[in-house]
Amino acid sequence: MKTLILTAFLIMTASASSQSVLTLGAGTSMGVLTGANLCANVINGSGLLYGGGTICGGLVSVEPITSNELPTSFEMFQNYPNPFNPVTKIQYQLPKANYVSIKLFDQLGKETAILFEGEQQAGYYQVTVEGRNLASGIYYCRLNAADYQKVIKMSLIK
Repeated sequence: MKTLILTAFLIMTASASSQSVLTLGAGTSMGVLTGANLCANVINGSGLLYGGGTICGGLVSVEPITSNELPTSFEMFQNYPNPFNPVTKIQYQLPKANYVSIKLFDQLGKETAILFEGEQQAGYYQVTVEGRNLASGIYYCRLNAADYQKVIKMSLIK
């Protein structure tokens, strides 16, 4: 029943407006039916998208990584694998709750995707980036949180 309601909501939203917002709360998931398409530039939340349809856009998921300890510093680690095709993961840590912005840029500095933007609690996180709809090349991922900023270089090879 939830799938039917969600499908109807997405169809009604798509027909009513060219833009819509989907927010998944912590621990939630959303399925995409076979043959369906879900395209988004930004998906806020720490839920997981799955299914047999076409999932396009930059972000596949932002997942908290379970740990008994809180980090003592801000850090973003190099994506793995790198080079990647078509999926890569980026881990980062926050020592305290903050507004977090993670964006993807092409070689010319043009913003390609907003991977995540919003408040997050202290902890360890992992962003899974889907590159199917991106051209081969060099990309830069920038994380901003509080006074911390870091950029990593990523290579997409198709």
